[in-house]
Amino acid sequence: MTQTAPLTAYLAELACDIAASPLPEPVEQKAKLCLLDFLAACMAGLPTEVARTGLATLPAFGDGDSTVLTHGERTSLLGAAFFHGLIATVEDVDDSHRFASGLHLSALTFPVALALGEAKARSGAQVLRAATAGYEVASRLCRAVDAGLRERGFHSTGAVGPFGACATACALLGLDPERTARALGIAASGAGGLFAFLPEGATVRHAHGAWAASNGLMAALLAEHGLTGPGLAIEGKDGFLRAYATRCDEDFLRAPFPSQTGSYEIANAYHKLFSSCGHALPAITAALELRDQVAARLDDIQGIDIRAYKASAALTNPDPASVGEAKFSLPFITALALLYGDVTTQEMRMDVLQRPEVRRLADLVAVSEDPKISADFPRLRSAELAVNLTDGTSLRKYVDAPIGMPENPVGWDQIAKKFRLAADGILSASTQDAVLSEVEGLERASSLNSLMRLVGTAPSTLPPR
Repeated sequence: MTQTAPLTAYLAELACDIAASPLPEPVEQKAKLCLLDFLAACMAGLPTEVARTGLATLPAFGDGDSTVLTHGERTSLLGAAFFHGLIATVEDVDDSHRFASGLHLSALTFPVALALGEAKARSGAQVLRAATAGYEVASRLCRAVDAGLRERGFHSTGAVGPFGACATACALLGLDPERTARALGIAASGAGGLFAFLPEGATVRHAHGAWAASNGLMAALLAEHGLTGPGLAIEGKDGFLRAYATRCDEDFLRAPFPSQTGSYEIANAYHKLFSSCGHALPAITAALELRDQVAARLDDIQGIDIRAYKASAALTNPDPASVGEAKFSLPFITALALLYGDVTTQEMRMDVLQRPEVRRLADLVAVSEDPKISADFPRLRSAELAVNLTDGTSLRKYVDAPIGMPENPVGWDQIAKKFRLAADGILSASTQDAVLSEVEGLERASSLNSLMRLVGTAPSTLPPR
């Protein structure tokens, strides 16, 4: 496949190339970490109203043999992909791409990888390769159109997500490059997801991953059975690039295959320990690094200034009416970090957000865009936090490697702890141990049967959250 081939065909060949060969050991380890992180995000999302809404819609997808996480139930392939894509983003602790805004990779690839891997009795290694192919295709496409996509009002998880989900599905179905290209052409017509959710914190945003997963899966199934998609679905006159983005950098799309370079986009996935928008991570990291200096002087704080890049500086909601809105409010997120030393689902609750001490600190926060910091984005995700005290002291912290980014990574033990905290009260301690063991050795598993049996274990009740 030449680099001048149609983009749809080039990405299809790329996905097939990744699916065909064993992953390098570091990439395989990263894929397993992403899977565990995805399971943690799903566990965190299960005891929520969004999850209950998703469960109520499952009958519409029909019966089937696909596992539903922790519910002891079965649903169709599409139902499982949709439901797990829905719940993965609810608590905003799922992974994202460091160079592509709003691209929640695990929520669009692993729902498909688990459902189809289970249904087709694929090995653990095949599932990891398929997910890695999905990460690669979605990441390249999003990096190519990221800024232009947002300018048109599209959320990358919904707009780019179907391509990544489709690539994952094609790999597990064993489709050749020609049919994979057809499938990607079909997936282009299933793209969507508007950023209109942001001002109100509307929960429809969680459906973006769900639709991406299910639409991408359906595109692959349709191609498998003969439906065709346009060969120029991406770069054609009426294709994805012109319809969805104001500008595009095709270099990301036409870069050599990872098998030639050893460079995989999954390495750019970052992992979140905090329940917030990913663009808040620089400020959270700065607040946590300053906390020891200000914890005993909280009453002396008279102002908190945050300088950030454009997307981060936009998170200024001064009076969030819901937890969903608060996750996009730097004033409240920073207040939680300084007061409690964390921003998990335990702190990100309305009863906590409404505490007088939280409101007081949030009201002291001023957020502004710094042109230099914006110019460095997305190469760097930076912020400077200044805590100004009544005695005239100003404590400052500049951060350009937030917690969870590849330059400041979280490892297996931290994600395992995240999984245990999310699964507490849902899965027994012994089941949690077994899940961790299964994921850690997944590349040696002949099927997903054992893992899916464990994560499908139904508790008597789900803990309130």
